[in-house]
Amino acid sequence: MSATQRIGIIGCGSVGVTHSECLAAIEDAKLVAFCDTDSSRADELRGRFGGKYATDDPARIFRDDGIDAVYICTYHDTHGPLAIQAAEAGKHIMMEKPLALSLSECNRVANAVEKSGVKAMTGFKMRYYPSVAKARTFVPSPIVTIAQMMDRRWPDEFWANDPVKGGGNILSQGCHTMDLVCHFNQSEPVRIYAEGGNFTHSGLSIFDNMVATITFANGSVASVAQGDSGETPFVSKLSFQLLDGERTVHLHNRLKSAILFDGTSTRTHDDPEEYGFMEENRDFIDSLKRDEDPPISLADGVRATLMVLRAIESLETQAPQRIAL
Repeated sequence: MSATQRIGIIGCGSVGVTHSECLAAIEDAKLVAFCDTDSSRADELRGRFGGKYATDDPARIFRDDGIDAVYICTYHDTHGPLAIQAAEAGKHIMMEKPLALSLSECNRVANAVEKSGVKAMTGFKMRYYPSVAKARTFVPSPIVTIAQMMDRRWPDEFWANDPVKGGGNILSQGCHTMDLVCHFNQSEPVRIYAEGGNFTHSGLSIFDNMVATITFANGSVASVAQGDSGETPFVSKLSFQLLDGERTVHLHNRLKSAILFDGTSTRTHDDPEEYGFMEENRDFIDSLKRDEDPPISLADGVRATLMVLRAIESLETQAPQRIAL
């Protein structure tokens, strides 16, 4: 495999820009093409980062033998179809979350990737925070995990609130929360029960807030609060607590800060900024260079999406739901 990985960016909004900035700083990555339904945005990124061309047709990128991998940074409802086309074209895939908006589409993506033999990585950048790594080392086997990702109310017109394009806060962002809960517990989730509904967007056909209880195969449990009913000033949008019967960790300040308590004494850790994007990009490019599986797999993306979808089923049925890949 070529030492330099030639990249096409599909979706030139803010996330596409961020990935392009990271790739431009990685020696073994070369930005070749930019694609967006708004061709002016693709042109703008080509002007900023170089590359051979800009287009509004993703099929042009999939046909291009001079591209090794694609980044899918589009609206959520297009993730699945674009990933399937990329896999069928033999392109490696960096996929933004959520993987898709239905389990059937997640499975179609997974099948296409397996059949083609391409490598695919899901973009769960929060795994790369130094504070997250310290928490995972300090409490490697939590008994109870308490997690929240609570935003200020999203505007009704925000694209991620569109029932088709984004699906609302739970679908749009819940994958991050679910993945990190699994990352901390190091066990497969087996059951989920959720309460919630549409609390802040009565005019939209979405679920926007929930509290879910998750049971893992090893017997540990987690409580997840997800939505846009208000951001608390003390812990911020993101707050995770890990408890193992003796030691505890509280991650807050958008997970940049950690309070670690061993039962007797307390110490703190603070990250100067939010990390993740550069680190996940380096890992993806390195995995392609070495012809190895990426450290965050497509299966991780399927699992996190499945957990969110099962939580929504629980909201609809008022009953616990089994989780099985």
